[in-house]
Amino acid sequence: MRGLELVLGILLGVGHVLAWPGMRRDVHTSPKMIGPTCTVGAHSGPWPDAGPCPTMVQPAPPAGSQPPTKTHLWPDAFMVDWEFSFVPDNTDAPPYNPLPTSPYNITKGRTFYHALDDEAGLRNMRETYDSFCIPVFGDPSSPMGARNDYSCDFINDATTKTSFVVTHADRPAGVPECCIIGRPFHPPPRNFTVNMPVRWSAPVPVGEQKVIVDWNAVWDKDAGIFNYGFDAVSSEPFAFYMKGVPWIAQWMWQRFHNFTATVPPASTWVLPDSCSTAVACPGW
Repeated sequence: MRGLELVLGILLGVGHVLAWPGMRRDVHTSPKMIGPTCTVGAHSGPWPDAGPCPTMVQPAPPAGSQPPTKTHLWPDAFMVDWEFSFVPDNTDAPPYNPLPTSPYNITKGRTFYHALDDEAGLRNMRETYDSFCIPVFGDPSSPMGARNDYSCDFINDATTKTSFVVTHADRPAGVPECCIIGRPFHPPPRNFTVNMPVRWSAPVPVGEQKVIVDWNAVWDKDAGIFNYGFDAVSSEPFAFYMKGVPWIAQWMWQRFHNFTATVPPASTWVLPDSCSTAVACPGW
């Protein structure tokens, strides 16, 4: 994740805020640190070597939009299903109704979240990608960065404050069963949107109707936009989008469904034994 002190995500999701734009391993003064130096308070830092955060002057909200209707909070715990589209055509930009108009790959998945002690930063979060892993690894020569046609899970562990990527039997050669993308690292706080510098409300077509969405965005000078939207009426997550690595996906669009404020089962957070000796992900 590159630039910015915020959520999501990356990943959002999340990455439902579990993934950050231009996600990459930054060079830290301490070898114990792995991951982005600036996430606008969502995942990590601020680090002493982070520099300006955000990395650029933020643009104004889109012309014709309105201020957000309210400040939205995640509940203490939730589960939500989604579809994540990966779009190579840079001119085919989100939001979509319901899907991109150009060729794309898509995966189903789900997010699990539980804030054990939100103020202390003790939160568990998991994103499960069924068929395509989110392409946020910024080195096209690495086994994890060259392609994304494999399943994966991003698991943020509250106990170790570490973010793991777990892969499965369909992983390409050279991709480990478990590796680290963030340490120390935590899932976004429930109120992560308060640190998003650009916010606006606008109607988004959904079928023949329109839904008012409150958007919360931040721009990075290299990675572009990171934007998370809530349904203005229900306060349920609506969609998230960001730029991806250009050789796989110029745009990434995550549309949420079946949101329930339910505590995930304890088995959600179980890590494979290989995570006990995990190191930074290849190319990270």
